[in-house]
Amino acid sequence: MMNILIIGSKGKMGSLTKAILEDNKDDQVFGYDQVKDDSSLTFNQFEDIPHVDVIIDFSHPKLLSDILTFSKNKHVPLVIATTGFHEEQTKDILKHAQEVPVFMSANYAYGVAIINKILKQISDDLSNDFDIEIIEKHHAEKKDAPSGTSLQLAQTINDSMSHPKKIVHGHNPLRESGDLGIHSVRAGSIVGEHTILFSGKDETIEITHRAQSKKIFALGAIKAMHYIIKQNPGLYTMEDLLKEQNDE
Repeated sequence: MMNILIIGSKGKMGSLTKAILEDNKDDQVFGYDQVKDDSSLTFNQFEDIPHVDVIIDFSHPKLLSDILTFSKNKHVPLVIATTGFHEEQTKDILKHAQEVPVFMSANYAYGVAIINKILKQISDDLSNDFDIEIIEKHHAEKKDAPSGTSLQLAQTINDSMSHPKKIVHGHNPLRESGDLGIHSVRAGSIVGEHTILFSGKDETIEITHRAQSKKIFALGAIKAMHYIIKQNPGLYTMEDLLKEQNDE
């Protein structure tokens, strides 16, 4: 039996993940959220939280410092499923991972992890003769743009290239040959869609992932949780999780 803490447990993703975990009667699931309720298992102060074995964070970057402090003091493995961190916060996470196991991904969908793997194999071969653009679509209430996933995909492309491209966001009237453009659409109730476009002379390659429900992200975070509790201190990603599954 594990004691699991969901941070941001009243939000859409936190509440969905909590509900899935609560179906497993072998585990005890606690919540932390700044929105108060009458549940004895949901806390508003970190100092009130009982012993937990692992943390899944579906909250907001503004809580990062408190989360890292709690994780470090209790030496609790951490799954970070929040995006939008600035550079200094990313450095804090890397430093924290030297002492505590941390799993971090901009997207916990299995399909997105596979696309990242594909991009590593093909991007450099296509970089000279194909322009590269990323189009990402999300619901109208999403606050950040471009999405964390699109930035991750762009970074994967650049990391696999001998000559990385300049990542630009928005509809500039003219692209330079070394640009990699990201376009953001915010409309309706789109869960999440990412298309990587490789466009050359008289031919185009498109790779698209469409999330049809938020459940895939919750299930991915739960898989990451089961993975991270077995690891030594360090920073782990979906690539590590895929490798473990392929080795089994």
